[in-house]
Amino acid sequence: MSTTTPNIDHLAGLAGLSWSSLDLTQLGAVWPPLGALIIAVVPGGETGLAVVGALAAGVFLQKMLEVMHQRRFHPVKMLAFGLALGGNPLFVYTVTQNLQGFLGVALFGLAAADMLRFLAGRDTQAGFRAGMLFMTTSLVQASGLLYVTVAALAAPLISLARRGERGARASSILVVLFPTFSVLASLAFLELVFLHSSTPLLASRLDYDPARWAILPYLVTTLDGFLLLASMVSGWLLAFLVRRPGAALISTTLFAALICGYVLGLVPGNAGGNIYLTMIVMGVAILPAASTTRASVLITTIALLQVVIAWAAAFNRPVVLDWMQALGTLAGGLR
Repeated sequence: MSTTTPNIDHLAGLAGLSWSSLDLTQLGAVWPPLGALIIAVVPGGETGLAVVGALAAGVFLQKMLEVMHQRRFHPVKMLAFGLALGGNPLFVYTVTQNLQGFLGVALFGLAAADMLRFLAGRDTQAGFRAGMLFMTTSLVQASGLLYVTVAALAAPLISLARRGERGARASSILVVLFPTFSVLASLAFLELVFLHSSTPLLASRLDYDPARWAILPYLVTTLDGFLLLASMVSGWLLAFLVRRPGAALISTTLFAALICGYVLGLVPGNAGGNIYLTMIVMGVAILPAASTTRASVLITTIALLQVVIAWAAAFNRPVVLDWMQALGTLAGGLR
Protein backbone atom coordinates (compact mmCIF):
# COMPACT_ATOMS: atom_id res chain seq x y z
CA MET A 1 0.00 0.00 0.00
CA SER A 2 1.05 3.57 -0.63
CA THR A 3 -0.67 4.71 2.59
CA THR A 4 -0.42 3.55 6.19
CA THR A 5 -3.10 1.79 8.21
CA PRO A 6 -3.98 2.15 11.92
CA ASN A 7 -2.24 -1.16 12.67
CA ILE A 8 0.98 0.09 11.07
CA ASP A 9 0.74 3.37 12.98
CA HIS A 10 0.14 1.56 16.30
CA LEU A 11 3.08 -0.78 15.75
CA ALA A 12 5.32 2.17 14.91
CA GLY A 13 4.16 4.02 18.03
CA LEU A 14 5.07 1.07 20.27
CA ALA A 15 8.39 0.33 18.59
CA GLY A 16 11.29 0.60 21.01
CA LEU A 17 9.05 0.91 24.06
CA SER A 18 10.33 -1.13 27.01
CA TRP A 19 7.35 -2.68 28.78
CA SER A 20 9.58 -3.94 31.59
CA SER A 21 10.44 -0.36 32.59
CA LEU A 22 7.08 1.25 31.80
CA ASP A 23 6.04 3.69 34.52
CA LEU A 24 3.11 5.99 35.07
CA THR A 25 4.73 8.85 33.17
CA GLN A 26 4.82 6.69 30.03
CA LEU A 27 1.30 5.32 30.37
CA GLY A 28 -0.14 8.30 28.50
CA ALA A 29 2.08 7.49 25.52
CA VAL A 30 0.50 4.04 25.15
CA TRP A 31 -3.07 5.03 25.98
CA PRO A 32 -5.36 3.14 25.77
CA PRO A 33 -3.28 0.68 27.82
CA LEU A 34 -5.18 -2.54 27.11
CA GLY A 35 -5.29 -1.88 23.38
CA ALA A 36 -1.58 -1.09 23.35
CA LEU A 37 -0.81 -4.26 25.30
CA ILE A 38 -2.73 -6.38 22.79
CA ILE A 39 -0.83 -4.77 19.90
CA ALA A 40 2.47 -5.39 21.73
CA VAL A 41 1.97 -9.06 22.65
CA VAL A 42 0.46 -10.34 19.39
CA PRO A 43 3.27 -11.92 17.36
CA GLY A 44 3.68 -11.54 13.63
CA GLY A 45 3.36 -7.80 13.23
CA GLU A 46 0.70 -6.67 10.75
CA THR A 47 -0.16 -10.25 9.76
CA GLY A 48 -0.61 -11.35 13.35
CA LEU A 49 -2.90 -8.41 14.11
CA ALA A 50 -4.97 -9.17 11.00
CA VAL A 51 -5.36 -12.83 12.04
CA VAL A 52 -6.43 -11.88 15.57
CA GLY A 53 -8.89 -9.36 14.15
CA ALA A 54 -10.38 -11.95 11.80
CA LEU A 55 -10.80 -14.47 14.63
CA ALA A 56 -12.44 -11.84 16.83
CA ALA A 57 -14.71 -10.83 13.94
CA GLY A 58 -16.04 -14.37 13.64
CA VAL A 59 -17.05 -14.40 17.29
CA PHE A 60 -18.50 -10.90 17.06
CA LEU A 61 -20.69 -11.67 14.04
CA GLN A 62 -22.02 -14.79 15.74
CA LYS A 63 -22.88 -12.78 18.85
CA MET A 64 -24.71 -10.11 16.84
CA LEU A 65 -26.71 -12.81 15.02
CA GLU A 66 -27.52 -14.24 18.43
CA VAL A 67 -28.83 -10.82 19.54
CA MET A 68 -31.10 -10.63 16.48
CA HIS A 69 -32.30 -14.20 16.98
CA GLN A 70 -33.20 -13.50 20.62
CA ARG A 71 -35.34 -10.58 19.45
CA ARG A 72 -37.13 -12.91 17.01
CA PHE A 73 -35.94 -11.20 13.83
CA HIS A 74 -37.14 -12.86 10.64
CA PRO A 75 -34.33 -14.90 8.99
CA VAL A 76 -34.41 -12.62 5.93
CA LYS A 77 -33.97 -9.57 8.16
CA MET A 78 -31.12 -11.28 10.01
CA LEU A 79 -29.42 -12.01 6.68
CA ALA A 80 -29.88 -8.40 5.54
CA PHE A 81 -28.35 -6.95 8.71
CA GLY A 82 -25.61 -9.58 8.67
CA LEU A 83 -24.63 -8.50 5.17
CA ALA A 84 -24.86 -4.82 6.11
CA LEU A 85 -22.53 -5.45 9.02
CA GLY A 86 -20.00 -7.93 7.67
CA GLY A 87 -20.54 -8.26 3.93
CA ASN A 88 -18.59 -5.22 2.78
CA PRO A 89 -14.97 -4.03 2.35
CA LEU A 90 -15.27 -1.49 5.20
CA PHE A 91 -15.78 -4.30 7.71
CA VAL A 92 -12.96 -6.46 6.34
CA TYR A 93 -10.57 -3.49 6.20
CA THR A 94 -11.35 -2.51 9.79
CA VAL A 95 -11.03 -6.09 11.03
CA THR A 96 -7.68 -6.74 9.39
CA GLN A 97 -6.08 -3.28 9.41
CA ASN A 98 -7.41 -1.58 12.57
CA LEU A 99 -7.51 -4.07 15.45
CA GLN A 100 -7.93 -1.47 18.21
CA GLY A 101 -10.73 0.25 16.33
CA PHE A 102 -12.55 -2.98 15.59
CA LEU A 103 -12.32 -4.28 19.15
CA GLY A 104 -13.68 -0.96 20.41
CA VAL A 105 -16.66 -1.07 18.03
CA ALA A 106 -17.34 -4.76 18.75
CA LEU A 107 -17.21 -4.36 22.53
CA PHE A 108 -19.41 -1.27 22.31
CA GLY A 109 -22.03 -3.11 20.26
CA LEU A 110 -22.15 -6.07 22.63
CA ALA A 111 -22.28 -3.73 25.63
CA ALA A 112 -25.16 -1.74 24.11
CA ALA A 113 -27.11 -4.96 23.47
CA ASP A 114 -26.59 -6.07 27.07
CA MET A 115 -27.53 -2.60 28.35
CA LEU A 116 -30.85 -2.80 26.50
CA ARG A 117 -31.45 -6.30 27.85
CA PHE A 118 -30.77 -5.04 31.37
CA LEU A 119 -32.80 -1.83 31.25
CA ALA A 120 -35.76 -3.12 29.26
CA GLY A 121 -35.74 -6.78 30.29
CA ARG A 122 -34.64 -6.87 33.97
CA ASP A 123 -31.64 -9.09 33.11
CA THR A 124 -29.26 -8.31 35.97
CA GLN A 125 -26.40 -10.40 34.59
CA ALA A 126 -26.64 -8.50 31.29
CA GLY A 127 -26.30 -5.25 33.25
CA PHE A 128 -23.06 -6.35 34.87
CA ARG A 129 -21.74 -7.63 31.53
CA ALA A 130 -22.59 -4.30 29.91
CA GLY A 131 -20.68 -2.44 32.62
CA MET A 132 -17.58 -4.58 32.19
CA LEU A 133 -17.76 -4.38 28.39
CA PHE A 134 -18.05 -0.58 28.43
CA MET A 135 -15.06 -0.42 30.78
CA THR A 136 -13.03 -2.66 28.47
CA THR A 137 -14.03 -0.51 25.49
CA SER A 138 -12.58 2.59 27.15
CA LEU A 139 -9.30 0.74 27.80
CA VAL A 140 -9.00 -0.79 24.31
CA GLN A 141 -9.70 2.15 22.00
CA ALA A 142 -8.85 5.83 22.40
CA SER A 143 -12.38 6.84 21.41
CA GLY A 144 -13.90 4.28 23.80
CA LEU A 145 -14.73 6.98 26.32
CA LEU A 146 -16.84 8.70 23.65
CA TYR A 147 -18.82 5.47 23.26
CA VAL A 148 -19.39 5.27 27.01
CA THR A 149 -20.51 8.91 27.08
CA VAL A 150 -23.04 8.20 24.32
CA ALA A 151 -24.28 5.18 26.26
CA ALA A 152 -24.73 7.37 29.35
CA LEU A 153 -26.81 9.84 27.31
CA ALA A 154 -28.76 7.05 25.59
CA ALA A 155 -29.69 5.08 28.71
CA PRO A 156 -32.37 7.54 29.91
CA LEU A 157 -34.09 7.26 26.51
CA ILE A 158 -34.60 3.49 26.80
CA SER A 159 -37.91 2.25 28.18
CA LEU A 160 -37.29 0.92 31.67
CA ALA A 161 -38.79 -2.39 32.81
CA ARG A 162 -38.79 -1.17 36.44
CA ARG A 163 -40.84 1.87 35.55
CA GLY A 164 -42.47 3.52 38.53
CA GLU A 165 -39.94 2.33 41.09
CA ARG A 166 -38.27 5.22 42.86
CA GLY A 167 -34.63 5.65 41.82
CA ALA A 168 -34.78 2.69 39.45
CA ARG A 169 -33.46 4.52 36.41
CA ALA A 170 -30.55 6.19 38.19
CA SER A 171 -29.48 2.97 39.92
CA SER A 172 -29.72 0.98 36.68
CA ILE A 173 -27.59 3.49 34.77
CA LEU A 174 -25.07 3.51 37.61
CA VAL A 175 -24.67 -0.28 37.35
CA VAL A 176 -23.82 0.07 33.65
CA LEU A 177 -21.43 3.02 33.90
CA PHE A 178 -19.77 2.54 37.29
CA PRO A 179 -16.92 0.21 36.16
CA THR A 180 -15.74 2.66 33.47
CA PHE A 181 -15.74 5.75 35.62
CA SER A 182 -14.26 3.94 38.61
CA VAL A 183 -11.27 2.79 36.54
CA LEU A 184 -10.73 6.25 35.05
CA ALA A 185 -11.09 7.87 38.47
CA SER A 186 -8.55 5.43 39.91
CA LEU A 187 -6.03 6.30 37.19
CA ALA A 188 -6.63 10.02 37.76
CA PHE A 189 -6.09 9.53 41.52
CA LEU A 190 -2.81 7.67 40.94
CA GLU A 191 -1.63 10.41 38.61
CA LEU A 192 -2.52 13.09 41.15
CA VAL A 193 -0.74 11.29 44.01
CA PHE A 194 2.42 10.14 42.25
CA LEU A 195 2.85 12.72 39.49
CA HIS A 196 1.19 15.67 41.24
CA SER A 197 -0.70 16.34 38.04
CA SER A 198 -4.42 16.91 37.62
CA THR A 199 -4.27 16.42 33.84
CA PRO A 200 -5.88 13.09 32.87
CA LEU A 201 -3.67 10.61 31.03
CA LEU A 202 -6.21 10.54 28.23
CA ALA A 203 -5.45 14.20 27.52
CA SER A 204 -2.04 13.13 26.18
CA ARG A 205 -3.85 11.27 23.40
CA LEU A 206 -5.78 14.33 22.26
CA ASP A 207 -4.50 15.90 19.07
CA TYR A 208 -6.90 18.72 18.35
CA ASP A 209 -6.53 20.21 14.90
CA PRO A 210 -8.94 23.01 13.88
CA ALA A 211 -8.34 22.12 10.25
CA ARG A 212 -10.26 18.87 10.82
CA TRP A 213 -13.49 20.85 11.20
CA ALA A 214 -13.38 20.90 7.40
CA ILE A 215 -15.17 17.55 7.67
CA LEU A 216 -18.42 19.45 8.31
CA PRO A 217 -18.66 21.06 4.84
CA TYR A 218 -17.19 17.81 3.49
CA LEU A 219 -20.30 15.98 4.75
CA VAL A 220 -22.63 18.04 2.56
CA THR A 221 -20.47 18.74 -0.48
CA THR A 222 -19.04 15.32 -1.43
CA LEU A 223 -20.42 11.88 -2.22
CA ASP A 224 -18.38 10.32 0.57
CA GLY A 225 -19.83 12.90 2.98
CA PHE A 226 -23.37 12.08 1.91
CA LEU A 227 -22.65 8.38 2.43
CA LEU A 228 -21.47 9.14 5.98
CA LEU A 229 -24.64 11.11 6.67
CA ALA A 230 -26.71 8.30 5.17
CA SER A 231 -25.73 6.01 8.04
CA MET A 232 -27.18 8.50 10.53
CA VAL A 233 -30.32 9.09 8.47
CA SER A 234 -30.84 5.34 8.26
CA GLY A 235 -30.75 5.26 12.04
CA TRP A 236 -33.50 7.89 12.12
CA LEU A 237 -35.66 5.86 9.74
CA LEU A 238 -35.20 2.68 11.78
CA ALA A 239 -36.11 4.57 14.97
CA PHE A 240 -39.40 5.82 13.56
CA LEU A 241 -40.29 2.49 11.94
CA VAL A 242 -40.10 0.72 15.32
CA ARG A 243 -41.85 3.69 16.99
CA ARG A 244 -38.87 4.62 19.15
CA PRO A 245 -38.24 8.28 18.23
CA GLY A 246 -35.76 8.56 21.11
CA ALA A 247 -33.47 6.21 19.19
CA ALA A 248 -33.10 8.90 16.51
CA LEU A 249 -31.54 11.14 19.14
CA ILE A 250 -29.17 8.30 20.08
CA SER A 251 -28.12 7.95 16.43
CA THR A 252 -27.53 11.70 16.15
CA THR A 253 -25.55 11.86 19.38
CA LEU A 254 -23.35 8.93 18.37
CA PHE A 255 -22.62 10.44 14.96
CA ALA A 256 -21.75 13.81 16.52
CA ALA A 257 -19.48 12.10 19.07
CA LEU A 258 -17.60 10.30 16.30
CA ILE A 259 -17.11 13.54 14.37
CA CYS A 260 -15.79 15.23 17.52
CA GLY A 261 -13.55 12.22 18.09
CA TYR A 262 -12.07 12.69 14.63
CA VAL A 263 -11.43 16.39 15.25
CA LEU A 264 -9.75 15.56 18.59
CA GLY A 265 -7.55 12.91 16.98
CA LEU A 266 -9.22 9.99 18.78
CA VAL A 267 -10.54 8.54 15.52
CA PRO A 268 -7.66 8.23 13.03
CA GLY A 269 -8.09 9.62 9.56
CA ASN A 270 -7.11 6.28 8.02
CA ALA A 271 -9.67 4.31 10.05
CA GLY A 272 -11.73 3.80 6.90
CA GLY A 273 -15.01 2.40 8.21
CA ASN A 274 -15.24 3.31 11.90
CA ILE A 275 -18.21 5.66 11.59
CA TYR A 276 -20.25 3.36 9.35
CA LEU A 277 -19.58 0.27 11.45
CA THR A 278 -20.30 2.01 14.74
CA MET A 279 -23.63 3.33 13.44
CA ILE A 280 -24.79 -0.02 12.04
CA VAL A 281 -23.63 -1.93 15.14
CA MET A 282 -25.54 0.47 17.41
CA GLY A 283 -28.62 0.06 15.25
CA VAL A 284 -28.54 -3.73 15.48
CA ALA A 285 -27.76 -3.61 19.21
CA ILE A 286 -30.79 -1.53 20.25
CA LEU A 287 -33.29 -2.27 17.44
CA PRO A 288 -36.40 -4.08 18.74
CA ALA A 289 -38.48 -6.42 16.62
CA ALA A 290 -40.96 -4.71 14.27
CA SER A 291 -44.59 -4.74 15.34
CA THR A 292 -46.06 -5.04 11.83
CA THR A 293 -45.19 -6.89 8.64
CA ARG A 294 -45.00 -3.63 6.71
CA ALA A 295 -42.50 -2.19 9.17
CA SER A 296 -40.46 -5.38 9.05
CA VAL A 297 -40.26 -5.22 5.24
CA LEU A 298 -39.20 -1.57 5.33
CA ILE A 299 -36.55 -2.29 7.98
CA THR A 300 -35.17 -5.13 5.86
CA THR A 301 -35.07 -2.80 2.85
CA ILE A 302 -33.11 -0.20 4.85
CA ALA A 303 -30.69 -2.91 5.97
CA LEU A 304 -30.10 -3.96 2.35
CA LEU A 305 -29.61 -0.31 1.43
CA GLN A 306 -26.83 -0.21 4.02
CA VAL A 307 -24.98 -2.86 2.01
CA VAL A 308 -25.06 -0.56 -1.04
CA ILE A 309 -23.96 2.41 1.08
CA ALA A 310 -21.04 0.45 2.55
CA TRP A 311 -19.76 -0.71 -0.83
CA ALA A 312 -20.14 2.76 -2.34
CA ALA A 313 -18.31 4.26 0.65
CA ALA A 314 -15.48 1.74 0.28
CA PHE A 315 -14.81 2.98 -3.26
CA ASN A 316 -14.77 6.59 -2.02
CA ARG A 317 -12.31 6.14 0.87
CA PRO A 318 -8.72 6.49 -0.43
CA VAL A 319 -7.16 4.25 2.22
CA VAL A 320 -9.73 1.46 1.69
CA LEU A 321 -9.43 1.77 -2.08
CA ASP A 322 -5.64 1.59 -1.79
CA TRP A 323 -5.99 -1.54 0.36
CA MET A 324 -8.34 -3.20 -2.13
CA GLN A 325 -5.98 -2.39 -5.00
CA ALA A 326 -3.08 -3.90 -3.06
CA LEU A 327 -5.12 -7.06 -2.50
CA GLY A 328 -6.00 -7.19 -6.18
CA THR A 329 -2.35 -6.85 -7.15
CA LEU A 330 -1.39 -9.61 -4.73
CA ALA A 331 -4.14 -11.91 -6.03
CA GLY A 332 -3.05 -11.26 -9.61
CA GLY A 333 0.52 -12.18 -8.75
CA LEU A 334 -0.55 -15.52 -7.24
CA ARG A 335 -2.17 -16.76 -10.45
